[in-house]
Amino acid sequence: MFRTPIDTRTAAQSSADRFFGARAEALAFPAAMDLCRNQVPTAVSDDATRFAAEARQSTSAHAFRPDFTAADWRVFMSFCTVRTLGADFRLVVPGRTDRTLRFVVSGSLWQVSGVSGKQAQLLMPGAIVGEDALFSDEPGALDVRTLEDTRVIELTLPRQKELTAACPAIAFKLLRAAGAVIAARSRASGLRAELAAN
Repeated sequence: MFRTPIDTRTAAQSSADRFFGARAEALAFPAAMDLCRNQVPTAVSDDATRFAAEARQSTSAHAFRPDFTAADWRVFMSFCTVRTLGADFRLVVPGRTDRTLRFVVSGSLWQVSGVSGKQAQLLMPGAIVGEDALFSDEPGALDVRTLEDTRVIELTLPRQKELTAACPAIAFKLLRAAGAVIAARSRASGLRAELAAN
């Protein structure tokens, strides 16, 4: 006697229902996606491997030792450039604003403070140059030159910003390691001043 009405929606779905109904799982939230590591080479570059090995062995206060995994090194190197510089090349000029971080892979650099001219340091492989530029926009006071053919990894300010936006965890490890170099250098200079006073 009574008939049940037929639901017409099951027979003819709207295009929106078909589109959203076809997806079995929800899209991943962008913060959960690993955008950095999927877009870089699968092998760590030889320059990064050499630099990391030299930094681990170095006893210098300028040794850069970030808590990077192999995957972190691959991501980091995808934001950097590698340059080979000839002997007596002036890398950093005092009084100029240079916001580029440099990491010595091979060769050596001679660094002199442009303010006093007294504190000269030899920077060997594994060292970082320009770590103060991470925290200051002021012109630098360092005069840095190559002593021999030198290979450096460079991270410019625009690429630092891209690294920070794309991979904040790696950028944070970079900042911590650079801060550790600044702190070690500060302790070493304080110790030298204390010894000179006695």
